[in-house]
Amino acid sequence: MEKFQTIKPEFNGPVVTLWLSRPDVHNALNDIMIREISSFFTSLDGNIEIRFVIIRGEGKSFCSGADLQWMKRAFTLSKMENLKESKELSAMFGIIYKSSKIVIAVAHGNVFGGGNGLIAVSDLAYGIDNSVFSLSETRIGMAAASITPYMLQKVKGTDLKELIFSAKSFNSDEAVKYGLINRSFPSQTDLENHLNSIISQMIANGKQALRESKQLINRLMEHANAAEMEKTTALLAQIRVSSEAQEGFSAFLEKRKPKW
Repeated sequence: MEKFQTIKPEFNGPVVTLWLSRPDVHNALNDIMIREISSFFTSLDGNIEIRFVIIRGEGKSFCSGADLQWMKRAFTLSKMENLKESKELSAMFGIIYKSSKIVIAVAHGNVFGGGNGLIAVSDLAYGIDNSVFSLSETRIGMAAASITPYMLQKVKGTDLKELIFSAKSFNSDEAVKYGLINRSFPSQTDLENHLNSIISQMIANGKQALRESKQLINRLMEHANAAEMEKTTALLAQIRVSSEAQEGFSAFLEKRKPKW
């Protein structure tokens, strides 16, 4: 297994816990983390001993979305360079979603922007009651392009519009109501007990039956075809270099209202 800078895999029999390991920035996604997550999940596909992957975040948060320094650098890139990075982000979500493993996300603290995408592409997701979720891209002139096709598989379209259009924060109980996560728990102990219980139940089931069931359910749920996924990638690359996105991001960094 290769060494990583931004993630820490922890192996325990058929279960591997993938720790997002940038706690100083609330596990914000940058280009290195995106590539490492993709590489990790790709390397697991041929490992028949590993059946479950649990995605968790070190420190105070699960994932606070895109890294500010990475986004700042994106505004200096050309359209083609932005398209390349957008494709890598979309590819990461696709690799997790299509993984042959059962993927479980465990949310705590801040879950912003692309952090919601990691939850949306996971098969199961659980949270702690004090978690705060937000699809906050529009607040800085961006669009939740890469994650929207996957969000639509869990969140009703009209609810997703409200969450994206308002960029409002919502809690774990609301995340359950929207369908983004399966259950929320009042304490870490309750969450760990449930996690251990559900994994024990799944381990008792047939390996091929679980894998085939996942693939079948995903096929039946899919709303976006390959052409639509290409469009979302191009949209993200385009909007990242737009004047509105640059103004929105600058306003966010300068803690002022954007000029729109």
